[in-house]
Amino acid sequence: MTKEQVFEVLVLFRETYNNFHFDQSKINIWHDLLKDKDPEVIKQNARELVLNSKFPPSLSELVNKVEEIPSGPAVPTVEETQEIMRRRAENKRNAARPEVIEAELAKIRKILNIPDEDENDGRASSQ
Repeated sequence: MTKEQVFEVLVLFRETYNNFHFDQSKINIWHDLLKDKDPEVIKQNARELVLNSKFPPSLSELVNKVEEIPSGPAVPTVEETQEIMRRRAENKRNAARPEVIEAELAKIRKILNIPDEDENDGRASSQ
């Protein structure tokens, strides 16, 4: 980029952002850092950044403009949904048997000093 092309980008920022200012020193520094960059790419990035950001971009944002991924809820494809359902089914098959689960819960109740449930009426029995 030439110094004039850098100046054009800085003017664009100054005219579109109230809090963006520059002087000869900034022109010189930006030119030194941008002199090997493609002016058309930098100008296009500058235009897109001005249209999409309410804040003045940094030099790195101007050079390394990253395409934004649209935000919002991600809707899985049919194949992704089928894979999710397959994994859920697989996990369910690998779950412990009910008697193993109850034995482990009894151990936890004992550790936590929680009385066992009364099998007759479902209320906790007193100890």
